[in-house]
Amino acid sequence: MHIELIGCTSAGKSTLAGNVLAACRQQGVEILLGDEFVLRQWHLQWVRSRPVRSLLVNGVGLLASLLTWRKNRALYRFAALVLFRLSIPRVERLQLLRNVLKKLGVYEIIRRRSSNRQVILVDEGTLQIAHNLFVHASAAVDPALIPEFAAIVPLPDVVVYLRQPEELLVERIVERGHSRLPDRSKTQVTRFVRQAITVFDQLVQQPAVAARVLITDGEDSGIEAALKGDGLMLGRLAEVVGSGFLWAG
Repeated sequence: MHIELIGCTSAGKSTLAGNVLAACRQQGVEILLGDEFVLRQWHLQWVRSRPVRSLLVNGVGLLASLLTWRKNRALYRFAALVLFRLSIPRVERLQLLRNVLKKLGVYEIIRRRSSNRQVILVDEGTLQIAHNLFVHASAAVDPALIPEFAAIVPLPDVVVYLRQPEELLVERIVERGHSRLPDRSKTQVTRFVRQAITVFDQLVQQPAVAARVLITDGEDSGIEAALKGDGLMLGRLAEVVGSGFLWAG
């Protein structure tokens, strides 16, 4: 099972991923984060330096995206058109396009190499590409593009949308900063956060995504509860995957 966490920057996806890992392991479920899974395919899991691991995953993901470009060429074309129409610096456009390619490459590695007895958890996957394409404090993007994006982006088995209040997201980003927000003014950060919330709220309403989505605020009532044995949520996950929930044992 391939699960992707989506949501605005600073929504708490990494924290939730850590909690989900712990909950799964308590239940005896075989689970790996996406980056760890990718590194294991090339026997590089022994690397412990975070910057080096990140560079390796980026490189492997970019290579995989190039090797499978025919499958996703419609999305590559779409992403390039969206990004190169934006009034943002050229370097930023290229960095965002690189991120898009890396995410698609990691998706293809997981799709082709994971078994049906594994749970792979990704917090920067293909649907998070929407954040790269449509969320910009200094440039507006036509919301009509979101249905087109949803129709061509490759999807995981389950999507977990981590939704947080606007005020909390603004507070966190003002405090932590963001690479695409050199100005941490509350006005700019608020515009950025509102765009992100609008994009993801619309994205999870698209039919292809809505059929796979679970929405949580990161508390125990959401995905973590499912992994700890909530029967209703487990049933929902089984329905989403379509062939039964894949618990180990």
